[in-house]
Amino acid sequence: MRPADDLLPRDQQGARSQQLLIVLLGDYWHLRTEPIPSAALVALLELFDVTPAGARAAIQRLAKRGFLVSVKSGRTTSYSVSPMSQESVDAHVELLFRSHIPRPWDGTWTVVGYSLGEDQRGTRNALRERLRQSGFGNVHDGLWIRPGDRRSDVESIVGELADRPSAGQLTVFVGARLPDESVPTTARDAFGLDDIATAYRDFTVRWEPIAAELQESGRARHRDPHDERAPRDGDALRLRTSIMREWRELRHADPMLPQPLLGDDFPFERALSVCSMIYDSTGPAAEAEFRRLLEPHSAELAELVSHHTFAAYTRVPAARTP
Repeated sequence: MRPADDLLPRDQQGARSQQLLIVLLGDYWHLRTEPIPSAALVALLELFDVTPAGARAAIQRLAKRGFLVSVKSGRTTSYSVSPMSQESVDAHVELLFRSHIPRPWDGTWTVVGYSLGEDQRGTRNALRERLRQSGFGNVHDGLWIRPGDRRSDVESIVGELADRPSAGQLTVFVGARLPDESVPTTARDAFGLDDIATAYRDFTVRWEPIAAELQESGRARHRDPHDERAPRDGDALRLRTSIMREWRELRHADPMLPQPLLGDDFPFERALSVCSMIYDSTGPAAEAEFRRLLEPHSAELAELVSHHTFAAYTRVPAARTP
């Protein structure tokens, strides 16, 4: 098996340390409230070529953002994931591991239209950005759509605006239907599906050779338990974290439309197959490396390290429905 530096796609080398730490804690410290010594977090990030100073800066920034909470015990500072952040992590886990499971859609849409003048440019920009972040697609300026009944989402978005539009400036239609002949083109343009499809294809091109090599090393290990081609634990942790970091970015950019809107040639399934194969197959070795790095700082905490897989999340019922 080639070293991890050769296996990792080149554009993964500059992964931001804050994102890496969020992924690491989400993957191996999920649902845990126990604080981890900062020195252990620094050691984890050093595996990804983050300097100790850079690692400490990332930890402090995450604490300042409220993602981490610091705990002092003598001269040791430890960090836990804040309860509010844990809710966000739970939502991300659902997004990353279960959002591909088909859910029923009745063919209706939520349509949002607004008209805000130049004197409300700030409100208009904030509304546009929040709609985009919530998975709405832009048909044209001032008109946004999203499949299903998203009334509560719109109410939440409007409620968070500092300067709320008046009743005459914002209109919401729920249960709307688009002309059948216009749906494919409207969805493709409003949600930028061509760019999203390209991103999934690029992901597959970068990672598919690695998946093939891991499969071959797995077959070799099955034939000979002493075969040395399987990735070392440190390499496995780096591979697994890097692919999950990229997968996380892809899924956040994807509006995750119902399958009928995507077409049979949409490249998501192939990308998912590659990602889940690499992520699941490297799980045990990656967990072992996380535990090894944590053990010198707390053997008790090291025993609590775990990992999850696409296969496991696909087997259990969904925690919630859209």
